[in-house]
Amino acid sequence: MRETRLLIVLSLLSACAPNRGTAYDRAYFEATRAESAGRLAEAAAAYDRAAAGAKRPRDREIARWAAADALARVGHVGEAVARLDAMAADGTSDHQAEAAYRVCVLRIEHGDADRGWRDMEAIPRRFSTHGVGHVAVRRLVAHADAQGPDAAAAELAALGRDLEKTELVELVTFLAAEHVEARGDGTAARDAYLRIAERWPYPYGAFFDDALWHASALDEKLGRAQAAADDLERLVAERETTTILGSYERARYVPSMLRLGELYAGPLHDRARARATYHRLYTDYAHSTKRDAALWHEAALWREDGDPKTACDRLATLVHDFPDSRYVPCATATCQGLARPSASGAPASCHEYIAREGGGAEPRSPTAQ
Repeated sequence: MRETRLLIVLSLLSACAPNRGTAYDRAYFEATRAESAGRLAEAAAAYDRAAAGAKRPRDREIARWAAADALARVGHVGEAVARLDAMAADGTSDHQAEAAYRVCVLRIEHGDADRGWRDMEAIPRRFSTHGVGHVAVRRLVAHADAQGPDAAAAELAALGRDLEKTELVELVTFLAAEHVEARGDGTAARDAYLRIAERWPYPYGAFFDDALWHASALDEKLGRAQAAADDLERLVAERETTTILGSYERARYVPSMLRLGELYAGPLHDRARARATYHRLYTDYAHSTKRDAALWHEAALWREDGDPKTACDRLATLVHDFPDSRYVPCATATCQGLARPSASGAPASCHEYIAREGGGAEPRSPTAQ
């Protein structure tokens, strides 16, 4: 009975599977086996057989691409370019954009660089909604940058003009702001980054976080500490939460919270807000690996401001919640009566640089803890 049910399930799965054709399946298997063994010319020939035997257009395209790729890797660049050129000219091909870009790269890398770069200029203009458009923009700007800042500026201006009505204009605008910063005009670069955040706000802007992060760094460098903090507060204000398993934290969140703490505690002289910021990092960013550091910095501020009890309360929380933290031996050295957890995997003693970082007590030996 069990075997009968299994046969029924297998027959149903077979019926649901796409019919690629026996010739395709056999040839594609032979091609992947040859490719895995490093026999690329043999693999290319087998991929060609698979393409000839495919019943579905999509399978035929996959095999054609794989054959051209194998030929390029085995050194038959001319034949690979000819095949990829044909795919790039085929408006029905699923690999049209990738083929056009790959042809440019092959020409650049194999002796026809001038034509390769000329053709690369067309990629973002032809395929502005495809991923290769983004890659081509970055590659074109990097190539121009290698020729000098004026060449890069000219390239960015041309791309910005031609791509103004495409989704790629945001990338070009961000790269242009980076270029202004690299040339040393901090004020103009800061203004450019802020315009990006205004024009493409969260959640629509791919560079919203990066633009505000860079603007904040430049504001701080320009002596505008409050503006730097405002930039970061605007960034973290757009934080989203999730109720599904896992976490959703954009890369700039936690570094922004740490920098905010430093700004409030330092040049802005708002230690109460610095303490609140560090504590918010601990309470609100449940998946961050910096929560113990936030408690350590918050405790240091409480201690420096004359409230050792609250400082030790925060360090007790640190030791309890993060028994393996590098801050544990420093916390127990700082607060009398605070014991190291029995199963702690933290370092045996407090490193001096950590004690200095948080203004803690001089490190004591493990036996004194």
